[in-house]
Order: sequence, then structure tokens, then C-alpha cells
Amino acid sequence: MSRLDADGLLDEARRLIDHTSAGTVSVWPRSVALLARQALEQTLMQFWLRTAPGVEHLPMRAQLTCLRAYLAPPALAADLAFTWHALSRATHHHPYELDLTRDELASLIAATRRLVNAEGLSDVQPPPRARAQSRP
Repeated sequence: MSRLDADGLLDEARRLIDHTSAGTVSVWPRSVALLARQALEQTLMQFWLRTAPGVEHLPMRAQLTCLRAYLAPPALAADLAFTWHALSRATHHHPYELDLTRDELASLIAATRRLVNAEGLSDVQPPPRARAQSRP
């Protein structure tokens, strides 16, 4: 099985929204949120490997706090934190609460895609140690 990049994860999330089936009727909202959150986390991990190696090992809340010092404009870090928290909340079952709607999830996927491709966050190059290992 091949590993999907952030855009591939978001494409799969969108596919789940567009093509629900009887087999996914009760799980697709959380599955969509989880795929989108994984895309965001994967992008963040690549960002930290390039920008401040070691930060990717911190809990996500700490990473989101550190992000404010590394990203410009600051609104980008705030949008990323808001989107991650919204997706994280959507992946957990909450008694007496409805799952997010198709439109709410589509909006979160669009926000995630915008963030994943944002300048400064997405221009990923392998860390120096990985480039050195890939030379013939």
C-alpha cells in the first residue's frame, strides 16, 4: 500500500463526502475529519523537519503554539490551529451531539487544502540529513 501525501488524503476525504455508501453511513463524517486532520498533521511534520527539527515530536498543542513564532502572517498559524481543533473535535464521538454536516466537512476540507498549500508551510524540501542520504 502506498502512502498518500496531504493532497491525496484530502482527495480521499472529498471522495468519501461525494460517494457515501451503506457501508460508510455511520462512519464517514469522522473518517473525513480524520483524513483531513492527517493531511494537516503530515504537512506540519514536514514543516517542522525543514524549519525546526525536533518540534515534530512535541504534542500537537505545543506544535500549534510554536507555529506562531515561525509562520508569517500570524493569522496563518491561528487558522491552522482553529482548523486542527475543529477537525480533532469532529473525529471524537460526543454523546448528544450530531456529527458535522456534509457542508461543514466540505468547508473544513477546503480550509485544510488552503492551509496545506499555503506559502511558507508547503514549500517542503527534505531536511539536510535526508538529502545527504539520497545522494548516489
